[in-house]
Amino acid sequence: MGEIGREPPAGDTTNPAAAGMRRLRAGGRRWTFALVAAVAVFGGSIALSILLDRAADELLRTGVRGDGSVVSVHSVRKAYVLTVRYALAGSPREARVEVTSGRRYQAGDHVTVVTDAVRPDRVRTVDEPNENAVVSTLGGLLLFTGGVTLPIAVLRRIRWARRRGAARRTGWRPAVVTVVPHRRIAEKDHHAPDLEIRYDDGTTVTARGAHAFGVAALSDRPRRPAWVAGTGANLSVLFREGPGGGPFLVPAAERTVTGSSR
Repeated sequence: MGEIGREPPAGDTTNPAAAGMRRLRAGGRRWTFALVAAVAVFGGSIALSILLDRAADELLRTGVRGDGSVVSVHSVRKAYVLTVRYALAGSPREARVEVTSGRRYQAGDHVTVVTDAVRPDRVRTVDEPNENAVVSTLGGLLLFTGGVTLPIAVLRRIRWARRRGAARRTGWRPAVVTVVPHRRIAEKDHHAPDLEIRYDDGTTVTARGAHAFGVAALSDRPRRPAWVAGTGANLSVLFREGPGGGPFLVPAAERTVTGSSR
């Protein structure tokens, strides 16, 4: 069957293979940026946690200590918070201290309160670091976001690199492709193949599209001209025109192959 160049000339805007390789490179770059961002977010959350811990330890070492007592214990957004009464420079004060040590408190319990001599609003106890709740929550959100995004970005970046390598090995072959929208059948969560690909030698491939927004819009017309590169899970389908105009790349994975061998 026909093949359109294994390594398209750089900057060639008329060769479909050049357009396909450009879009594969662009897809890889997007996930490279996502990977860098995920590393930055994850690393930033760890750095923020370290800074909070160091600040709490520094206050414990250098702060002014005094006797205090627990006035009340209450729950705020799933966190336990103490209201602590103590004296600073002879003046009675009260402060809220979040419980993170796991220790159980009751009203009347004795606690040792540690106060920042420069910023008296910074208060902790010997057992409770009482880190800034807003900053601590932000750090937790960053840690969660980075932890979830990082492995996804790594896997997607690897997958795009594999697609690009597969496209180089096989070249781009002309085909006609019908986009089949997902549909649910009976009680089973069964999806029809996204793409039905037919090559000029009679080979037919059914494939499942992946990570391509707007591909469903191409289901309005069957048997669209396209070029296909790669094999197996690393399939790339390039349509002459997609949503928004211009060549449109759909990454996909083969599900079945029938007819002539390629």
